[in-house]
Amino acid sequence: MKKPIVRTLLSAAVTLGMANAAQATDVEVLHWWTSGGEAAALNVLKDDLQTKGVGWKDMPIAGGGGSNAMTVLRARVTSGNPPTAVQMLGFDIQDWASEGVVAT
Repeated sequence: MKKPIVRTLLSAAVTLGMANAAQATDVEVLHWWTSGGEAAALNVLKDDLQTKGVGWKDMPIAGGGGSNAMTVLRARVTSGNPPTAVQMLGFDIQDWASEGVVAT
């Protein structure tokens, strides 16, 4: 039996950047959806943004069930160069919000 994969890219993308999408021509998305089925799901989001005139700059980080991506995210935020949107799980969003780096 396959284990379900928790997918929160939609809410994280909305939380961390879609408010700015109206101002941006491209949205940089940090995520760990790198397998075939995940990539297909990501394409649905990419296509939807494209219909709204917003480009998708892909930033996939493979491995670690998201832990590698969170390491990259922390480095990007610390250096003052955060991506526009990030795939994130549950309470991580609240932790980042408490640091004042989440757009609504």
